Amino acid sequence: MPLTADSIAFSYPKSPPVLQSVSCAITPGSVTAIVGPNGAGKSTLVRLLAGLRTPDSGAVWLDDQSLSSFTPRDRAQRIAFLEQRPSLAFDFSVLRVVSFGAFAGERDCALIADALQRFELNTIQHKPFASLSVGQQQRVAFARAWVQIAGREHAYLLADEPCSAMDPRHTLQTMHTMRTLADQGIGVGVVLHDLNIAARYTDRAIVLDPSGRVVASGESEQALSPETLSSVFEVSISRHTLDAGRSVLTIGDPD
Repeated sequence: MPLTADSIAFSYPKSPPVLQSVSCAITPGSVTAIVGPNGAGKSTLVRLLAGLRTPDSGAVWLDDQSLSSFTPRDRAQRIAFLEQRPSLAFDFSVLRVVSFGAFAGERDCALIADALQRFELNTIQHKPFASLSVGQQQRVAFARAWVQIAGREHAYLLADEPCSAMDPRHTLQTMHTMRTLADQGIGVGVVLHDLNIAARYTDRAIVLDPSGRVVASGESEQALSPETLSSVFEVSISRHTLDAGRSVLTIGDPD
């Protein structure tokens, strides 16, 4: 069963609604992009799906159970969350932070070594997390999530702009790693601002409009249509086919 939001709504105190009657799903074995303009509620949505916030109305369901009924430990064995700018209250080393992924239980210590290698962190594993660049911190946070859920059955990774501060090579590495998790059967939901990254590397997409409503949901090619994106972002967006047959989205009128 997918991780499902059923008509959820959410508002912050003394603020207009951020999300309104949102129904969507993160499907096992696929990578789902969550896109929309600033303030559309993308970050709030992934936090609700991760169980880090509780909707004002509606519910989030996992295995036909309300996510609110899961204990923190049970939830951690099923859902890993990556925030855009990871932060820590204490000055732990990179190795220590990656090891936190094993606290959810039933983890092979070899996964920690695998994560350090996979995310190219071996040479900085003893450095303080706080001394790293934001892009490096994002890689460390993803390595921790890898330890937490890699190889688990019926698990999910939810990520809020996980590569926003990464260089191009590590951005592509991050998206390929998400594909690897999806190929293991894990459901991946990721907030992205780069529409071409979303179109190229995801199977499905959820598009939110400025009022916090879902305006498109489904396979990426259909949900990320130029018509939908132009309307939501209030700018001309068109799709062009390259010589290799791959299409790209272009903002503004072509020359």
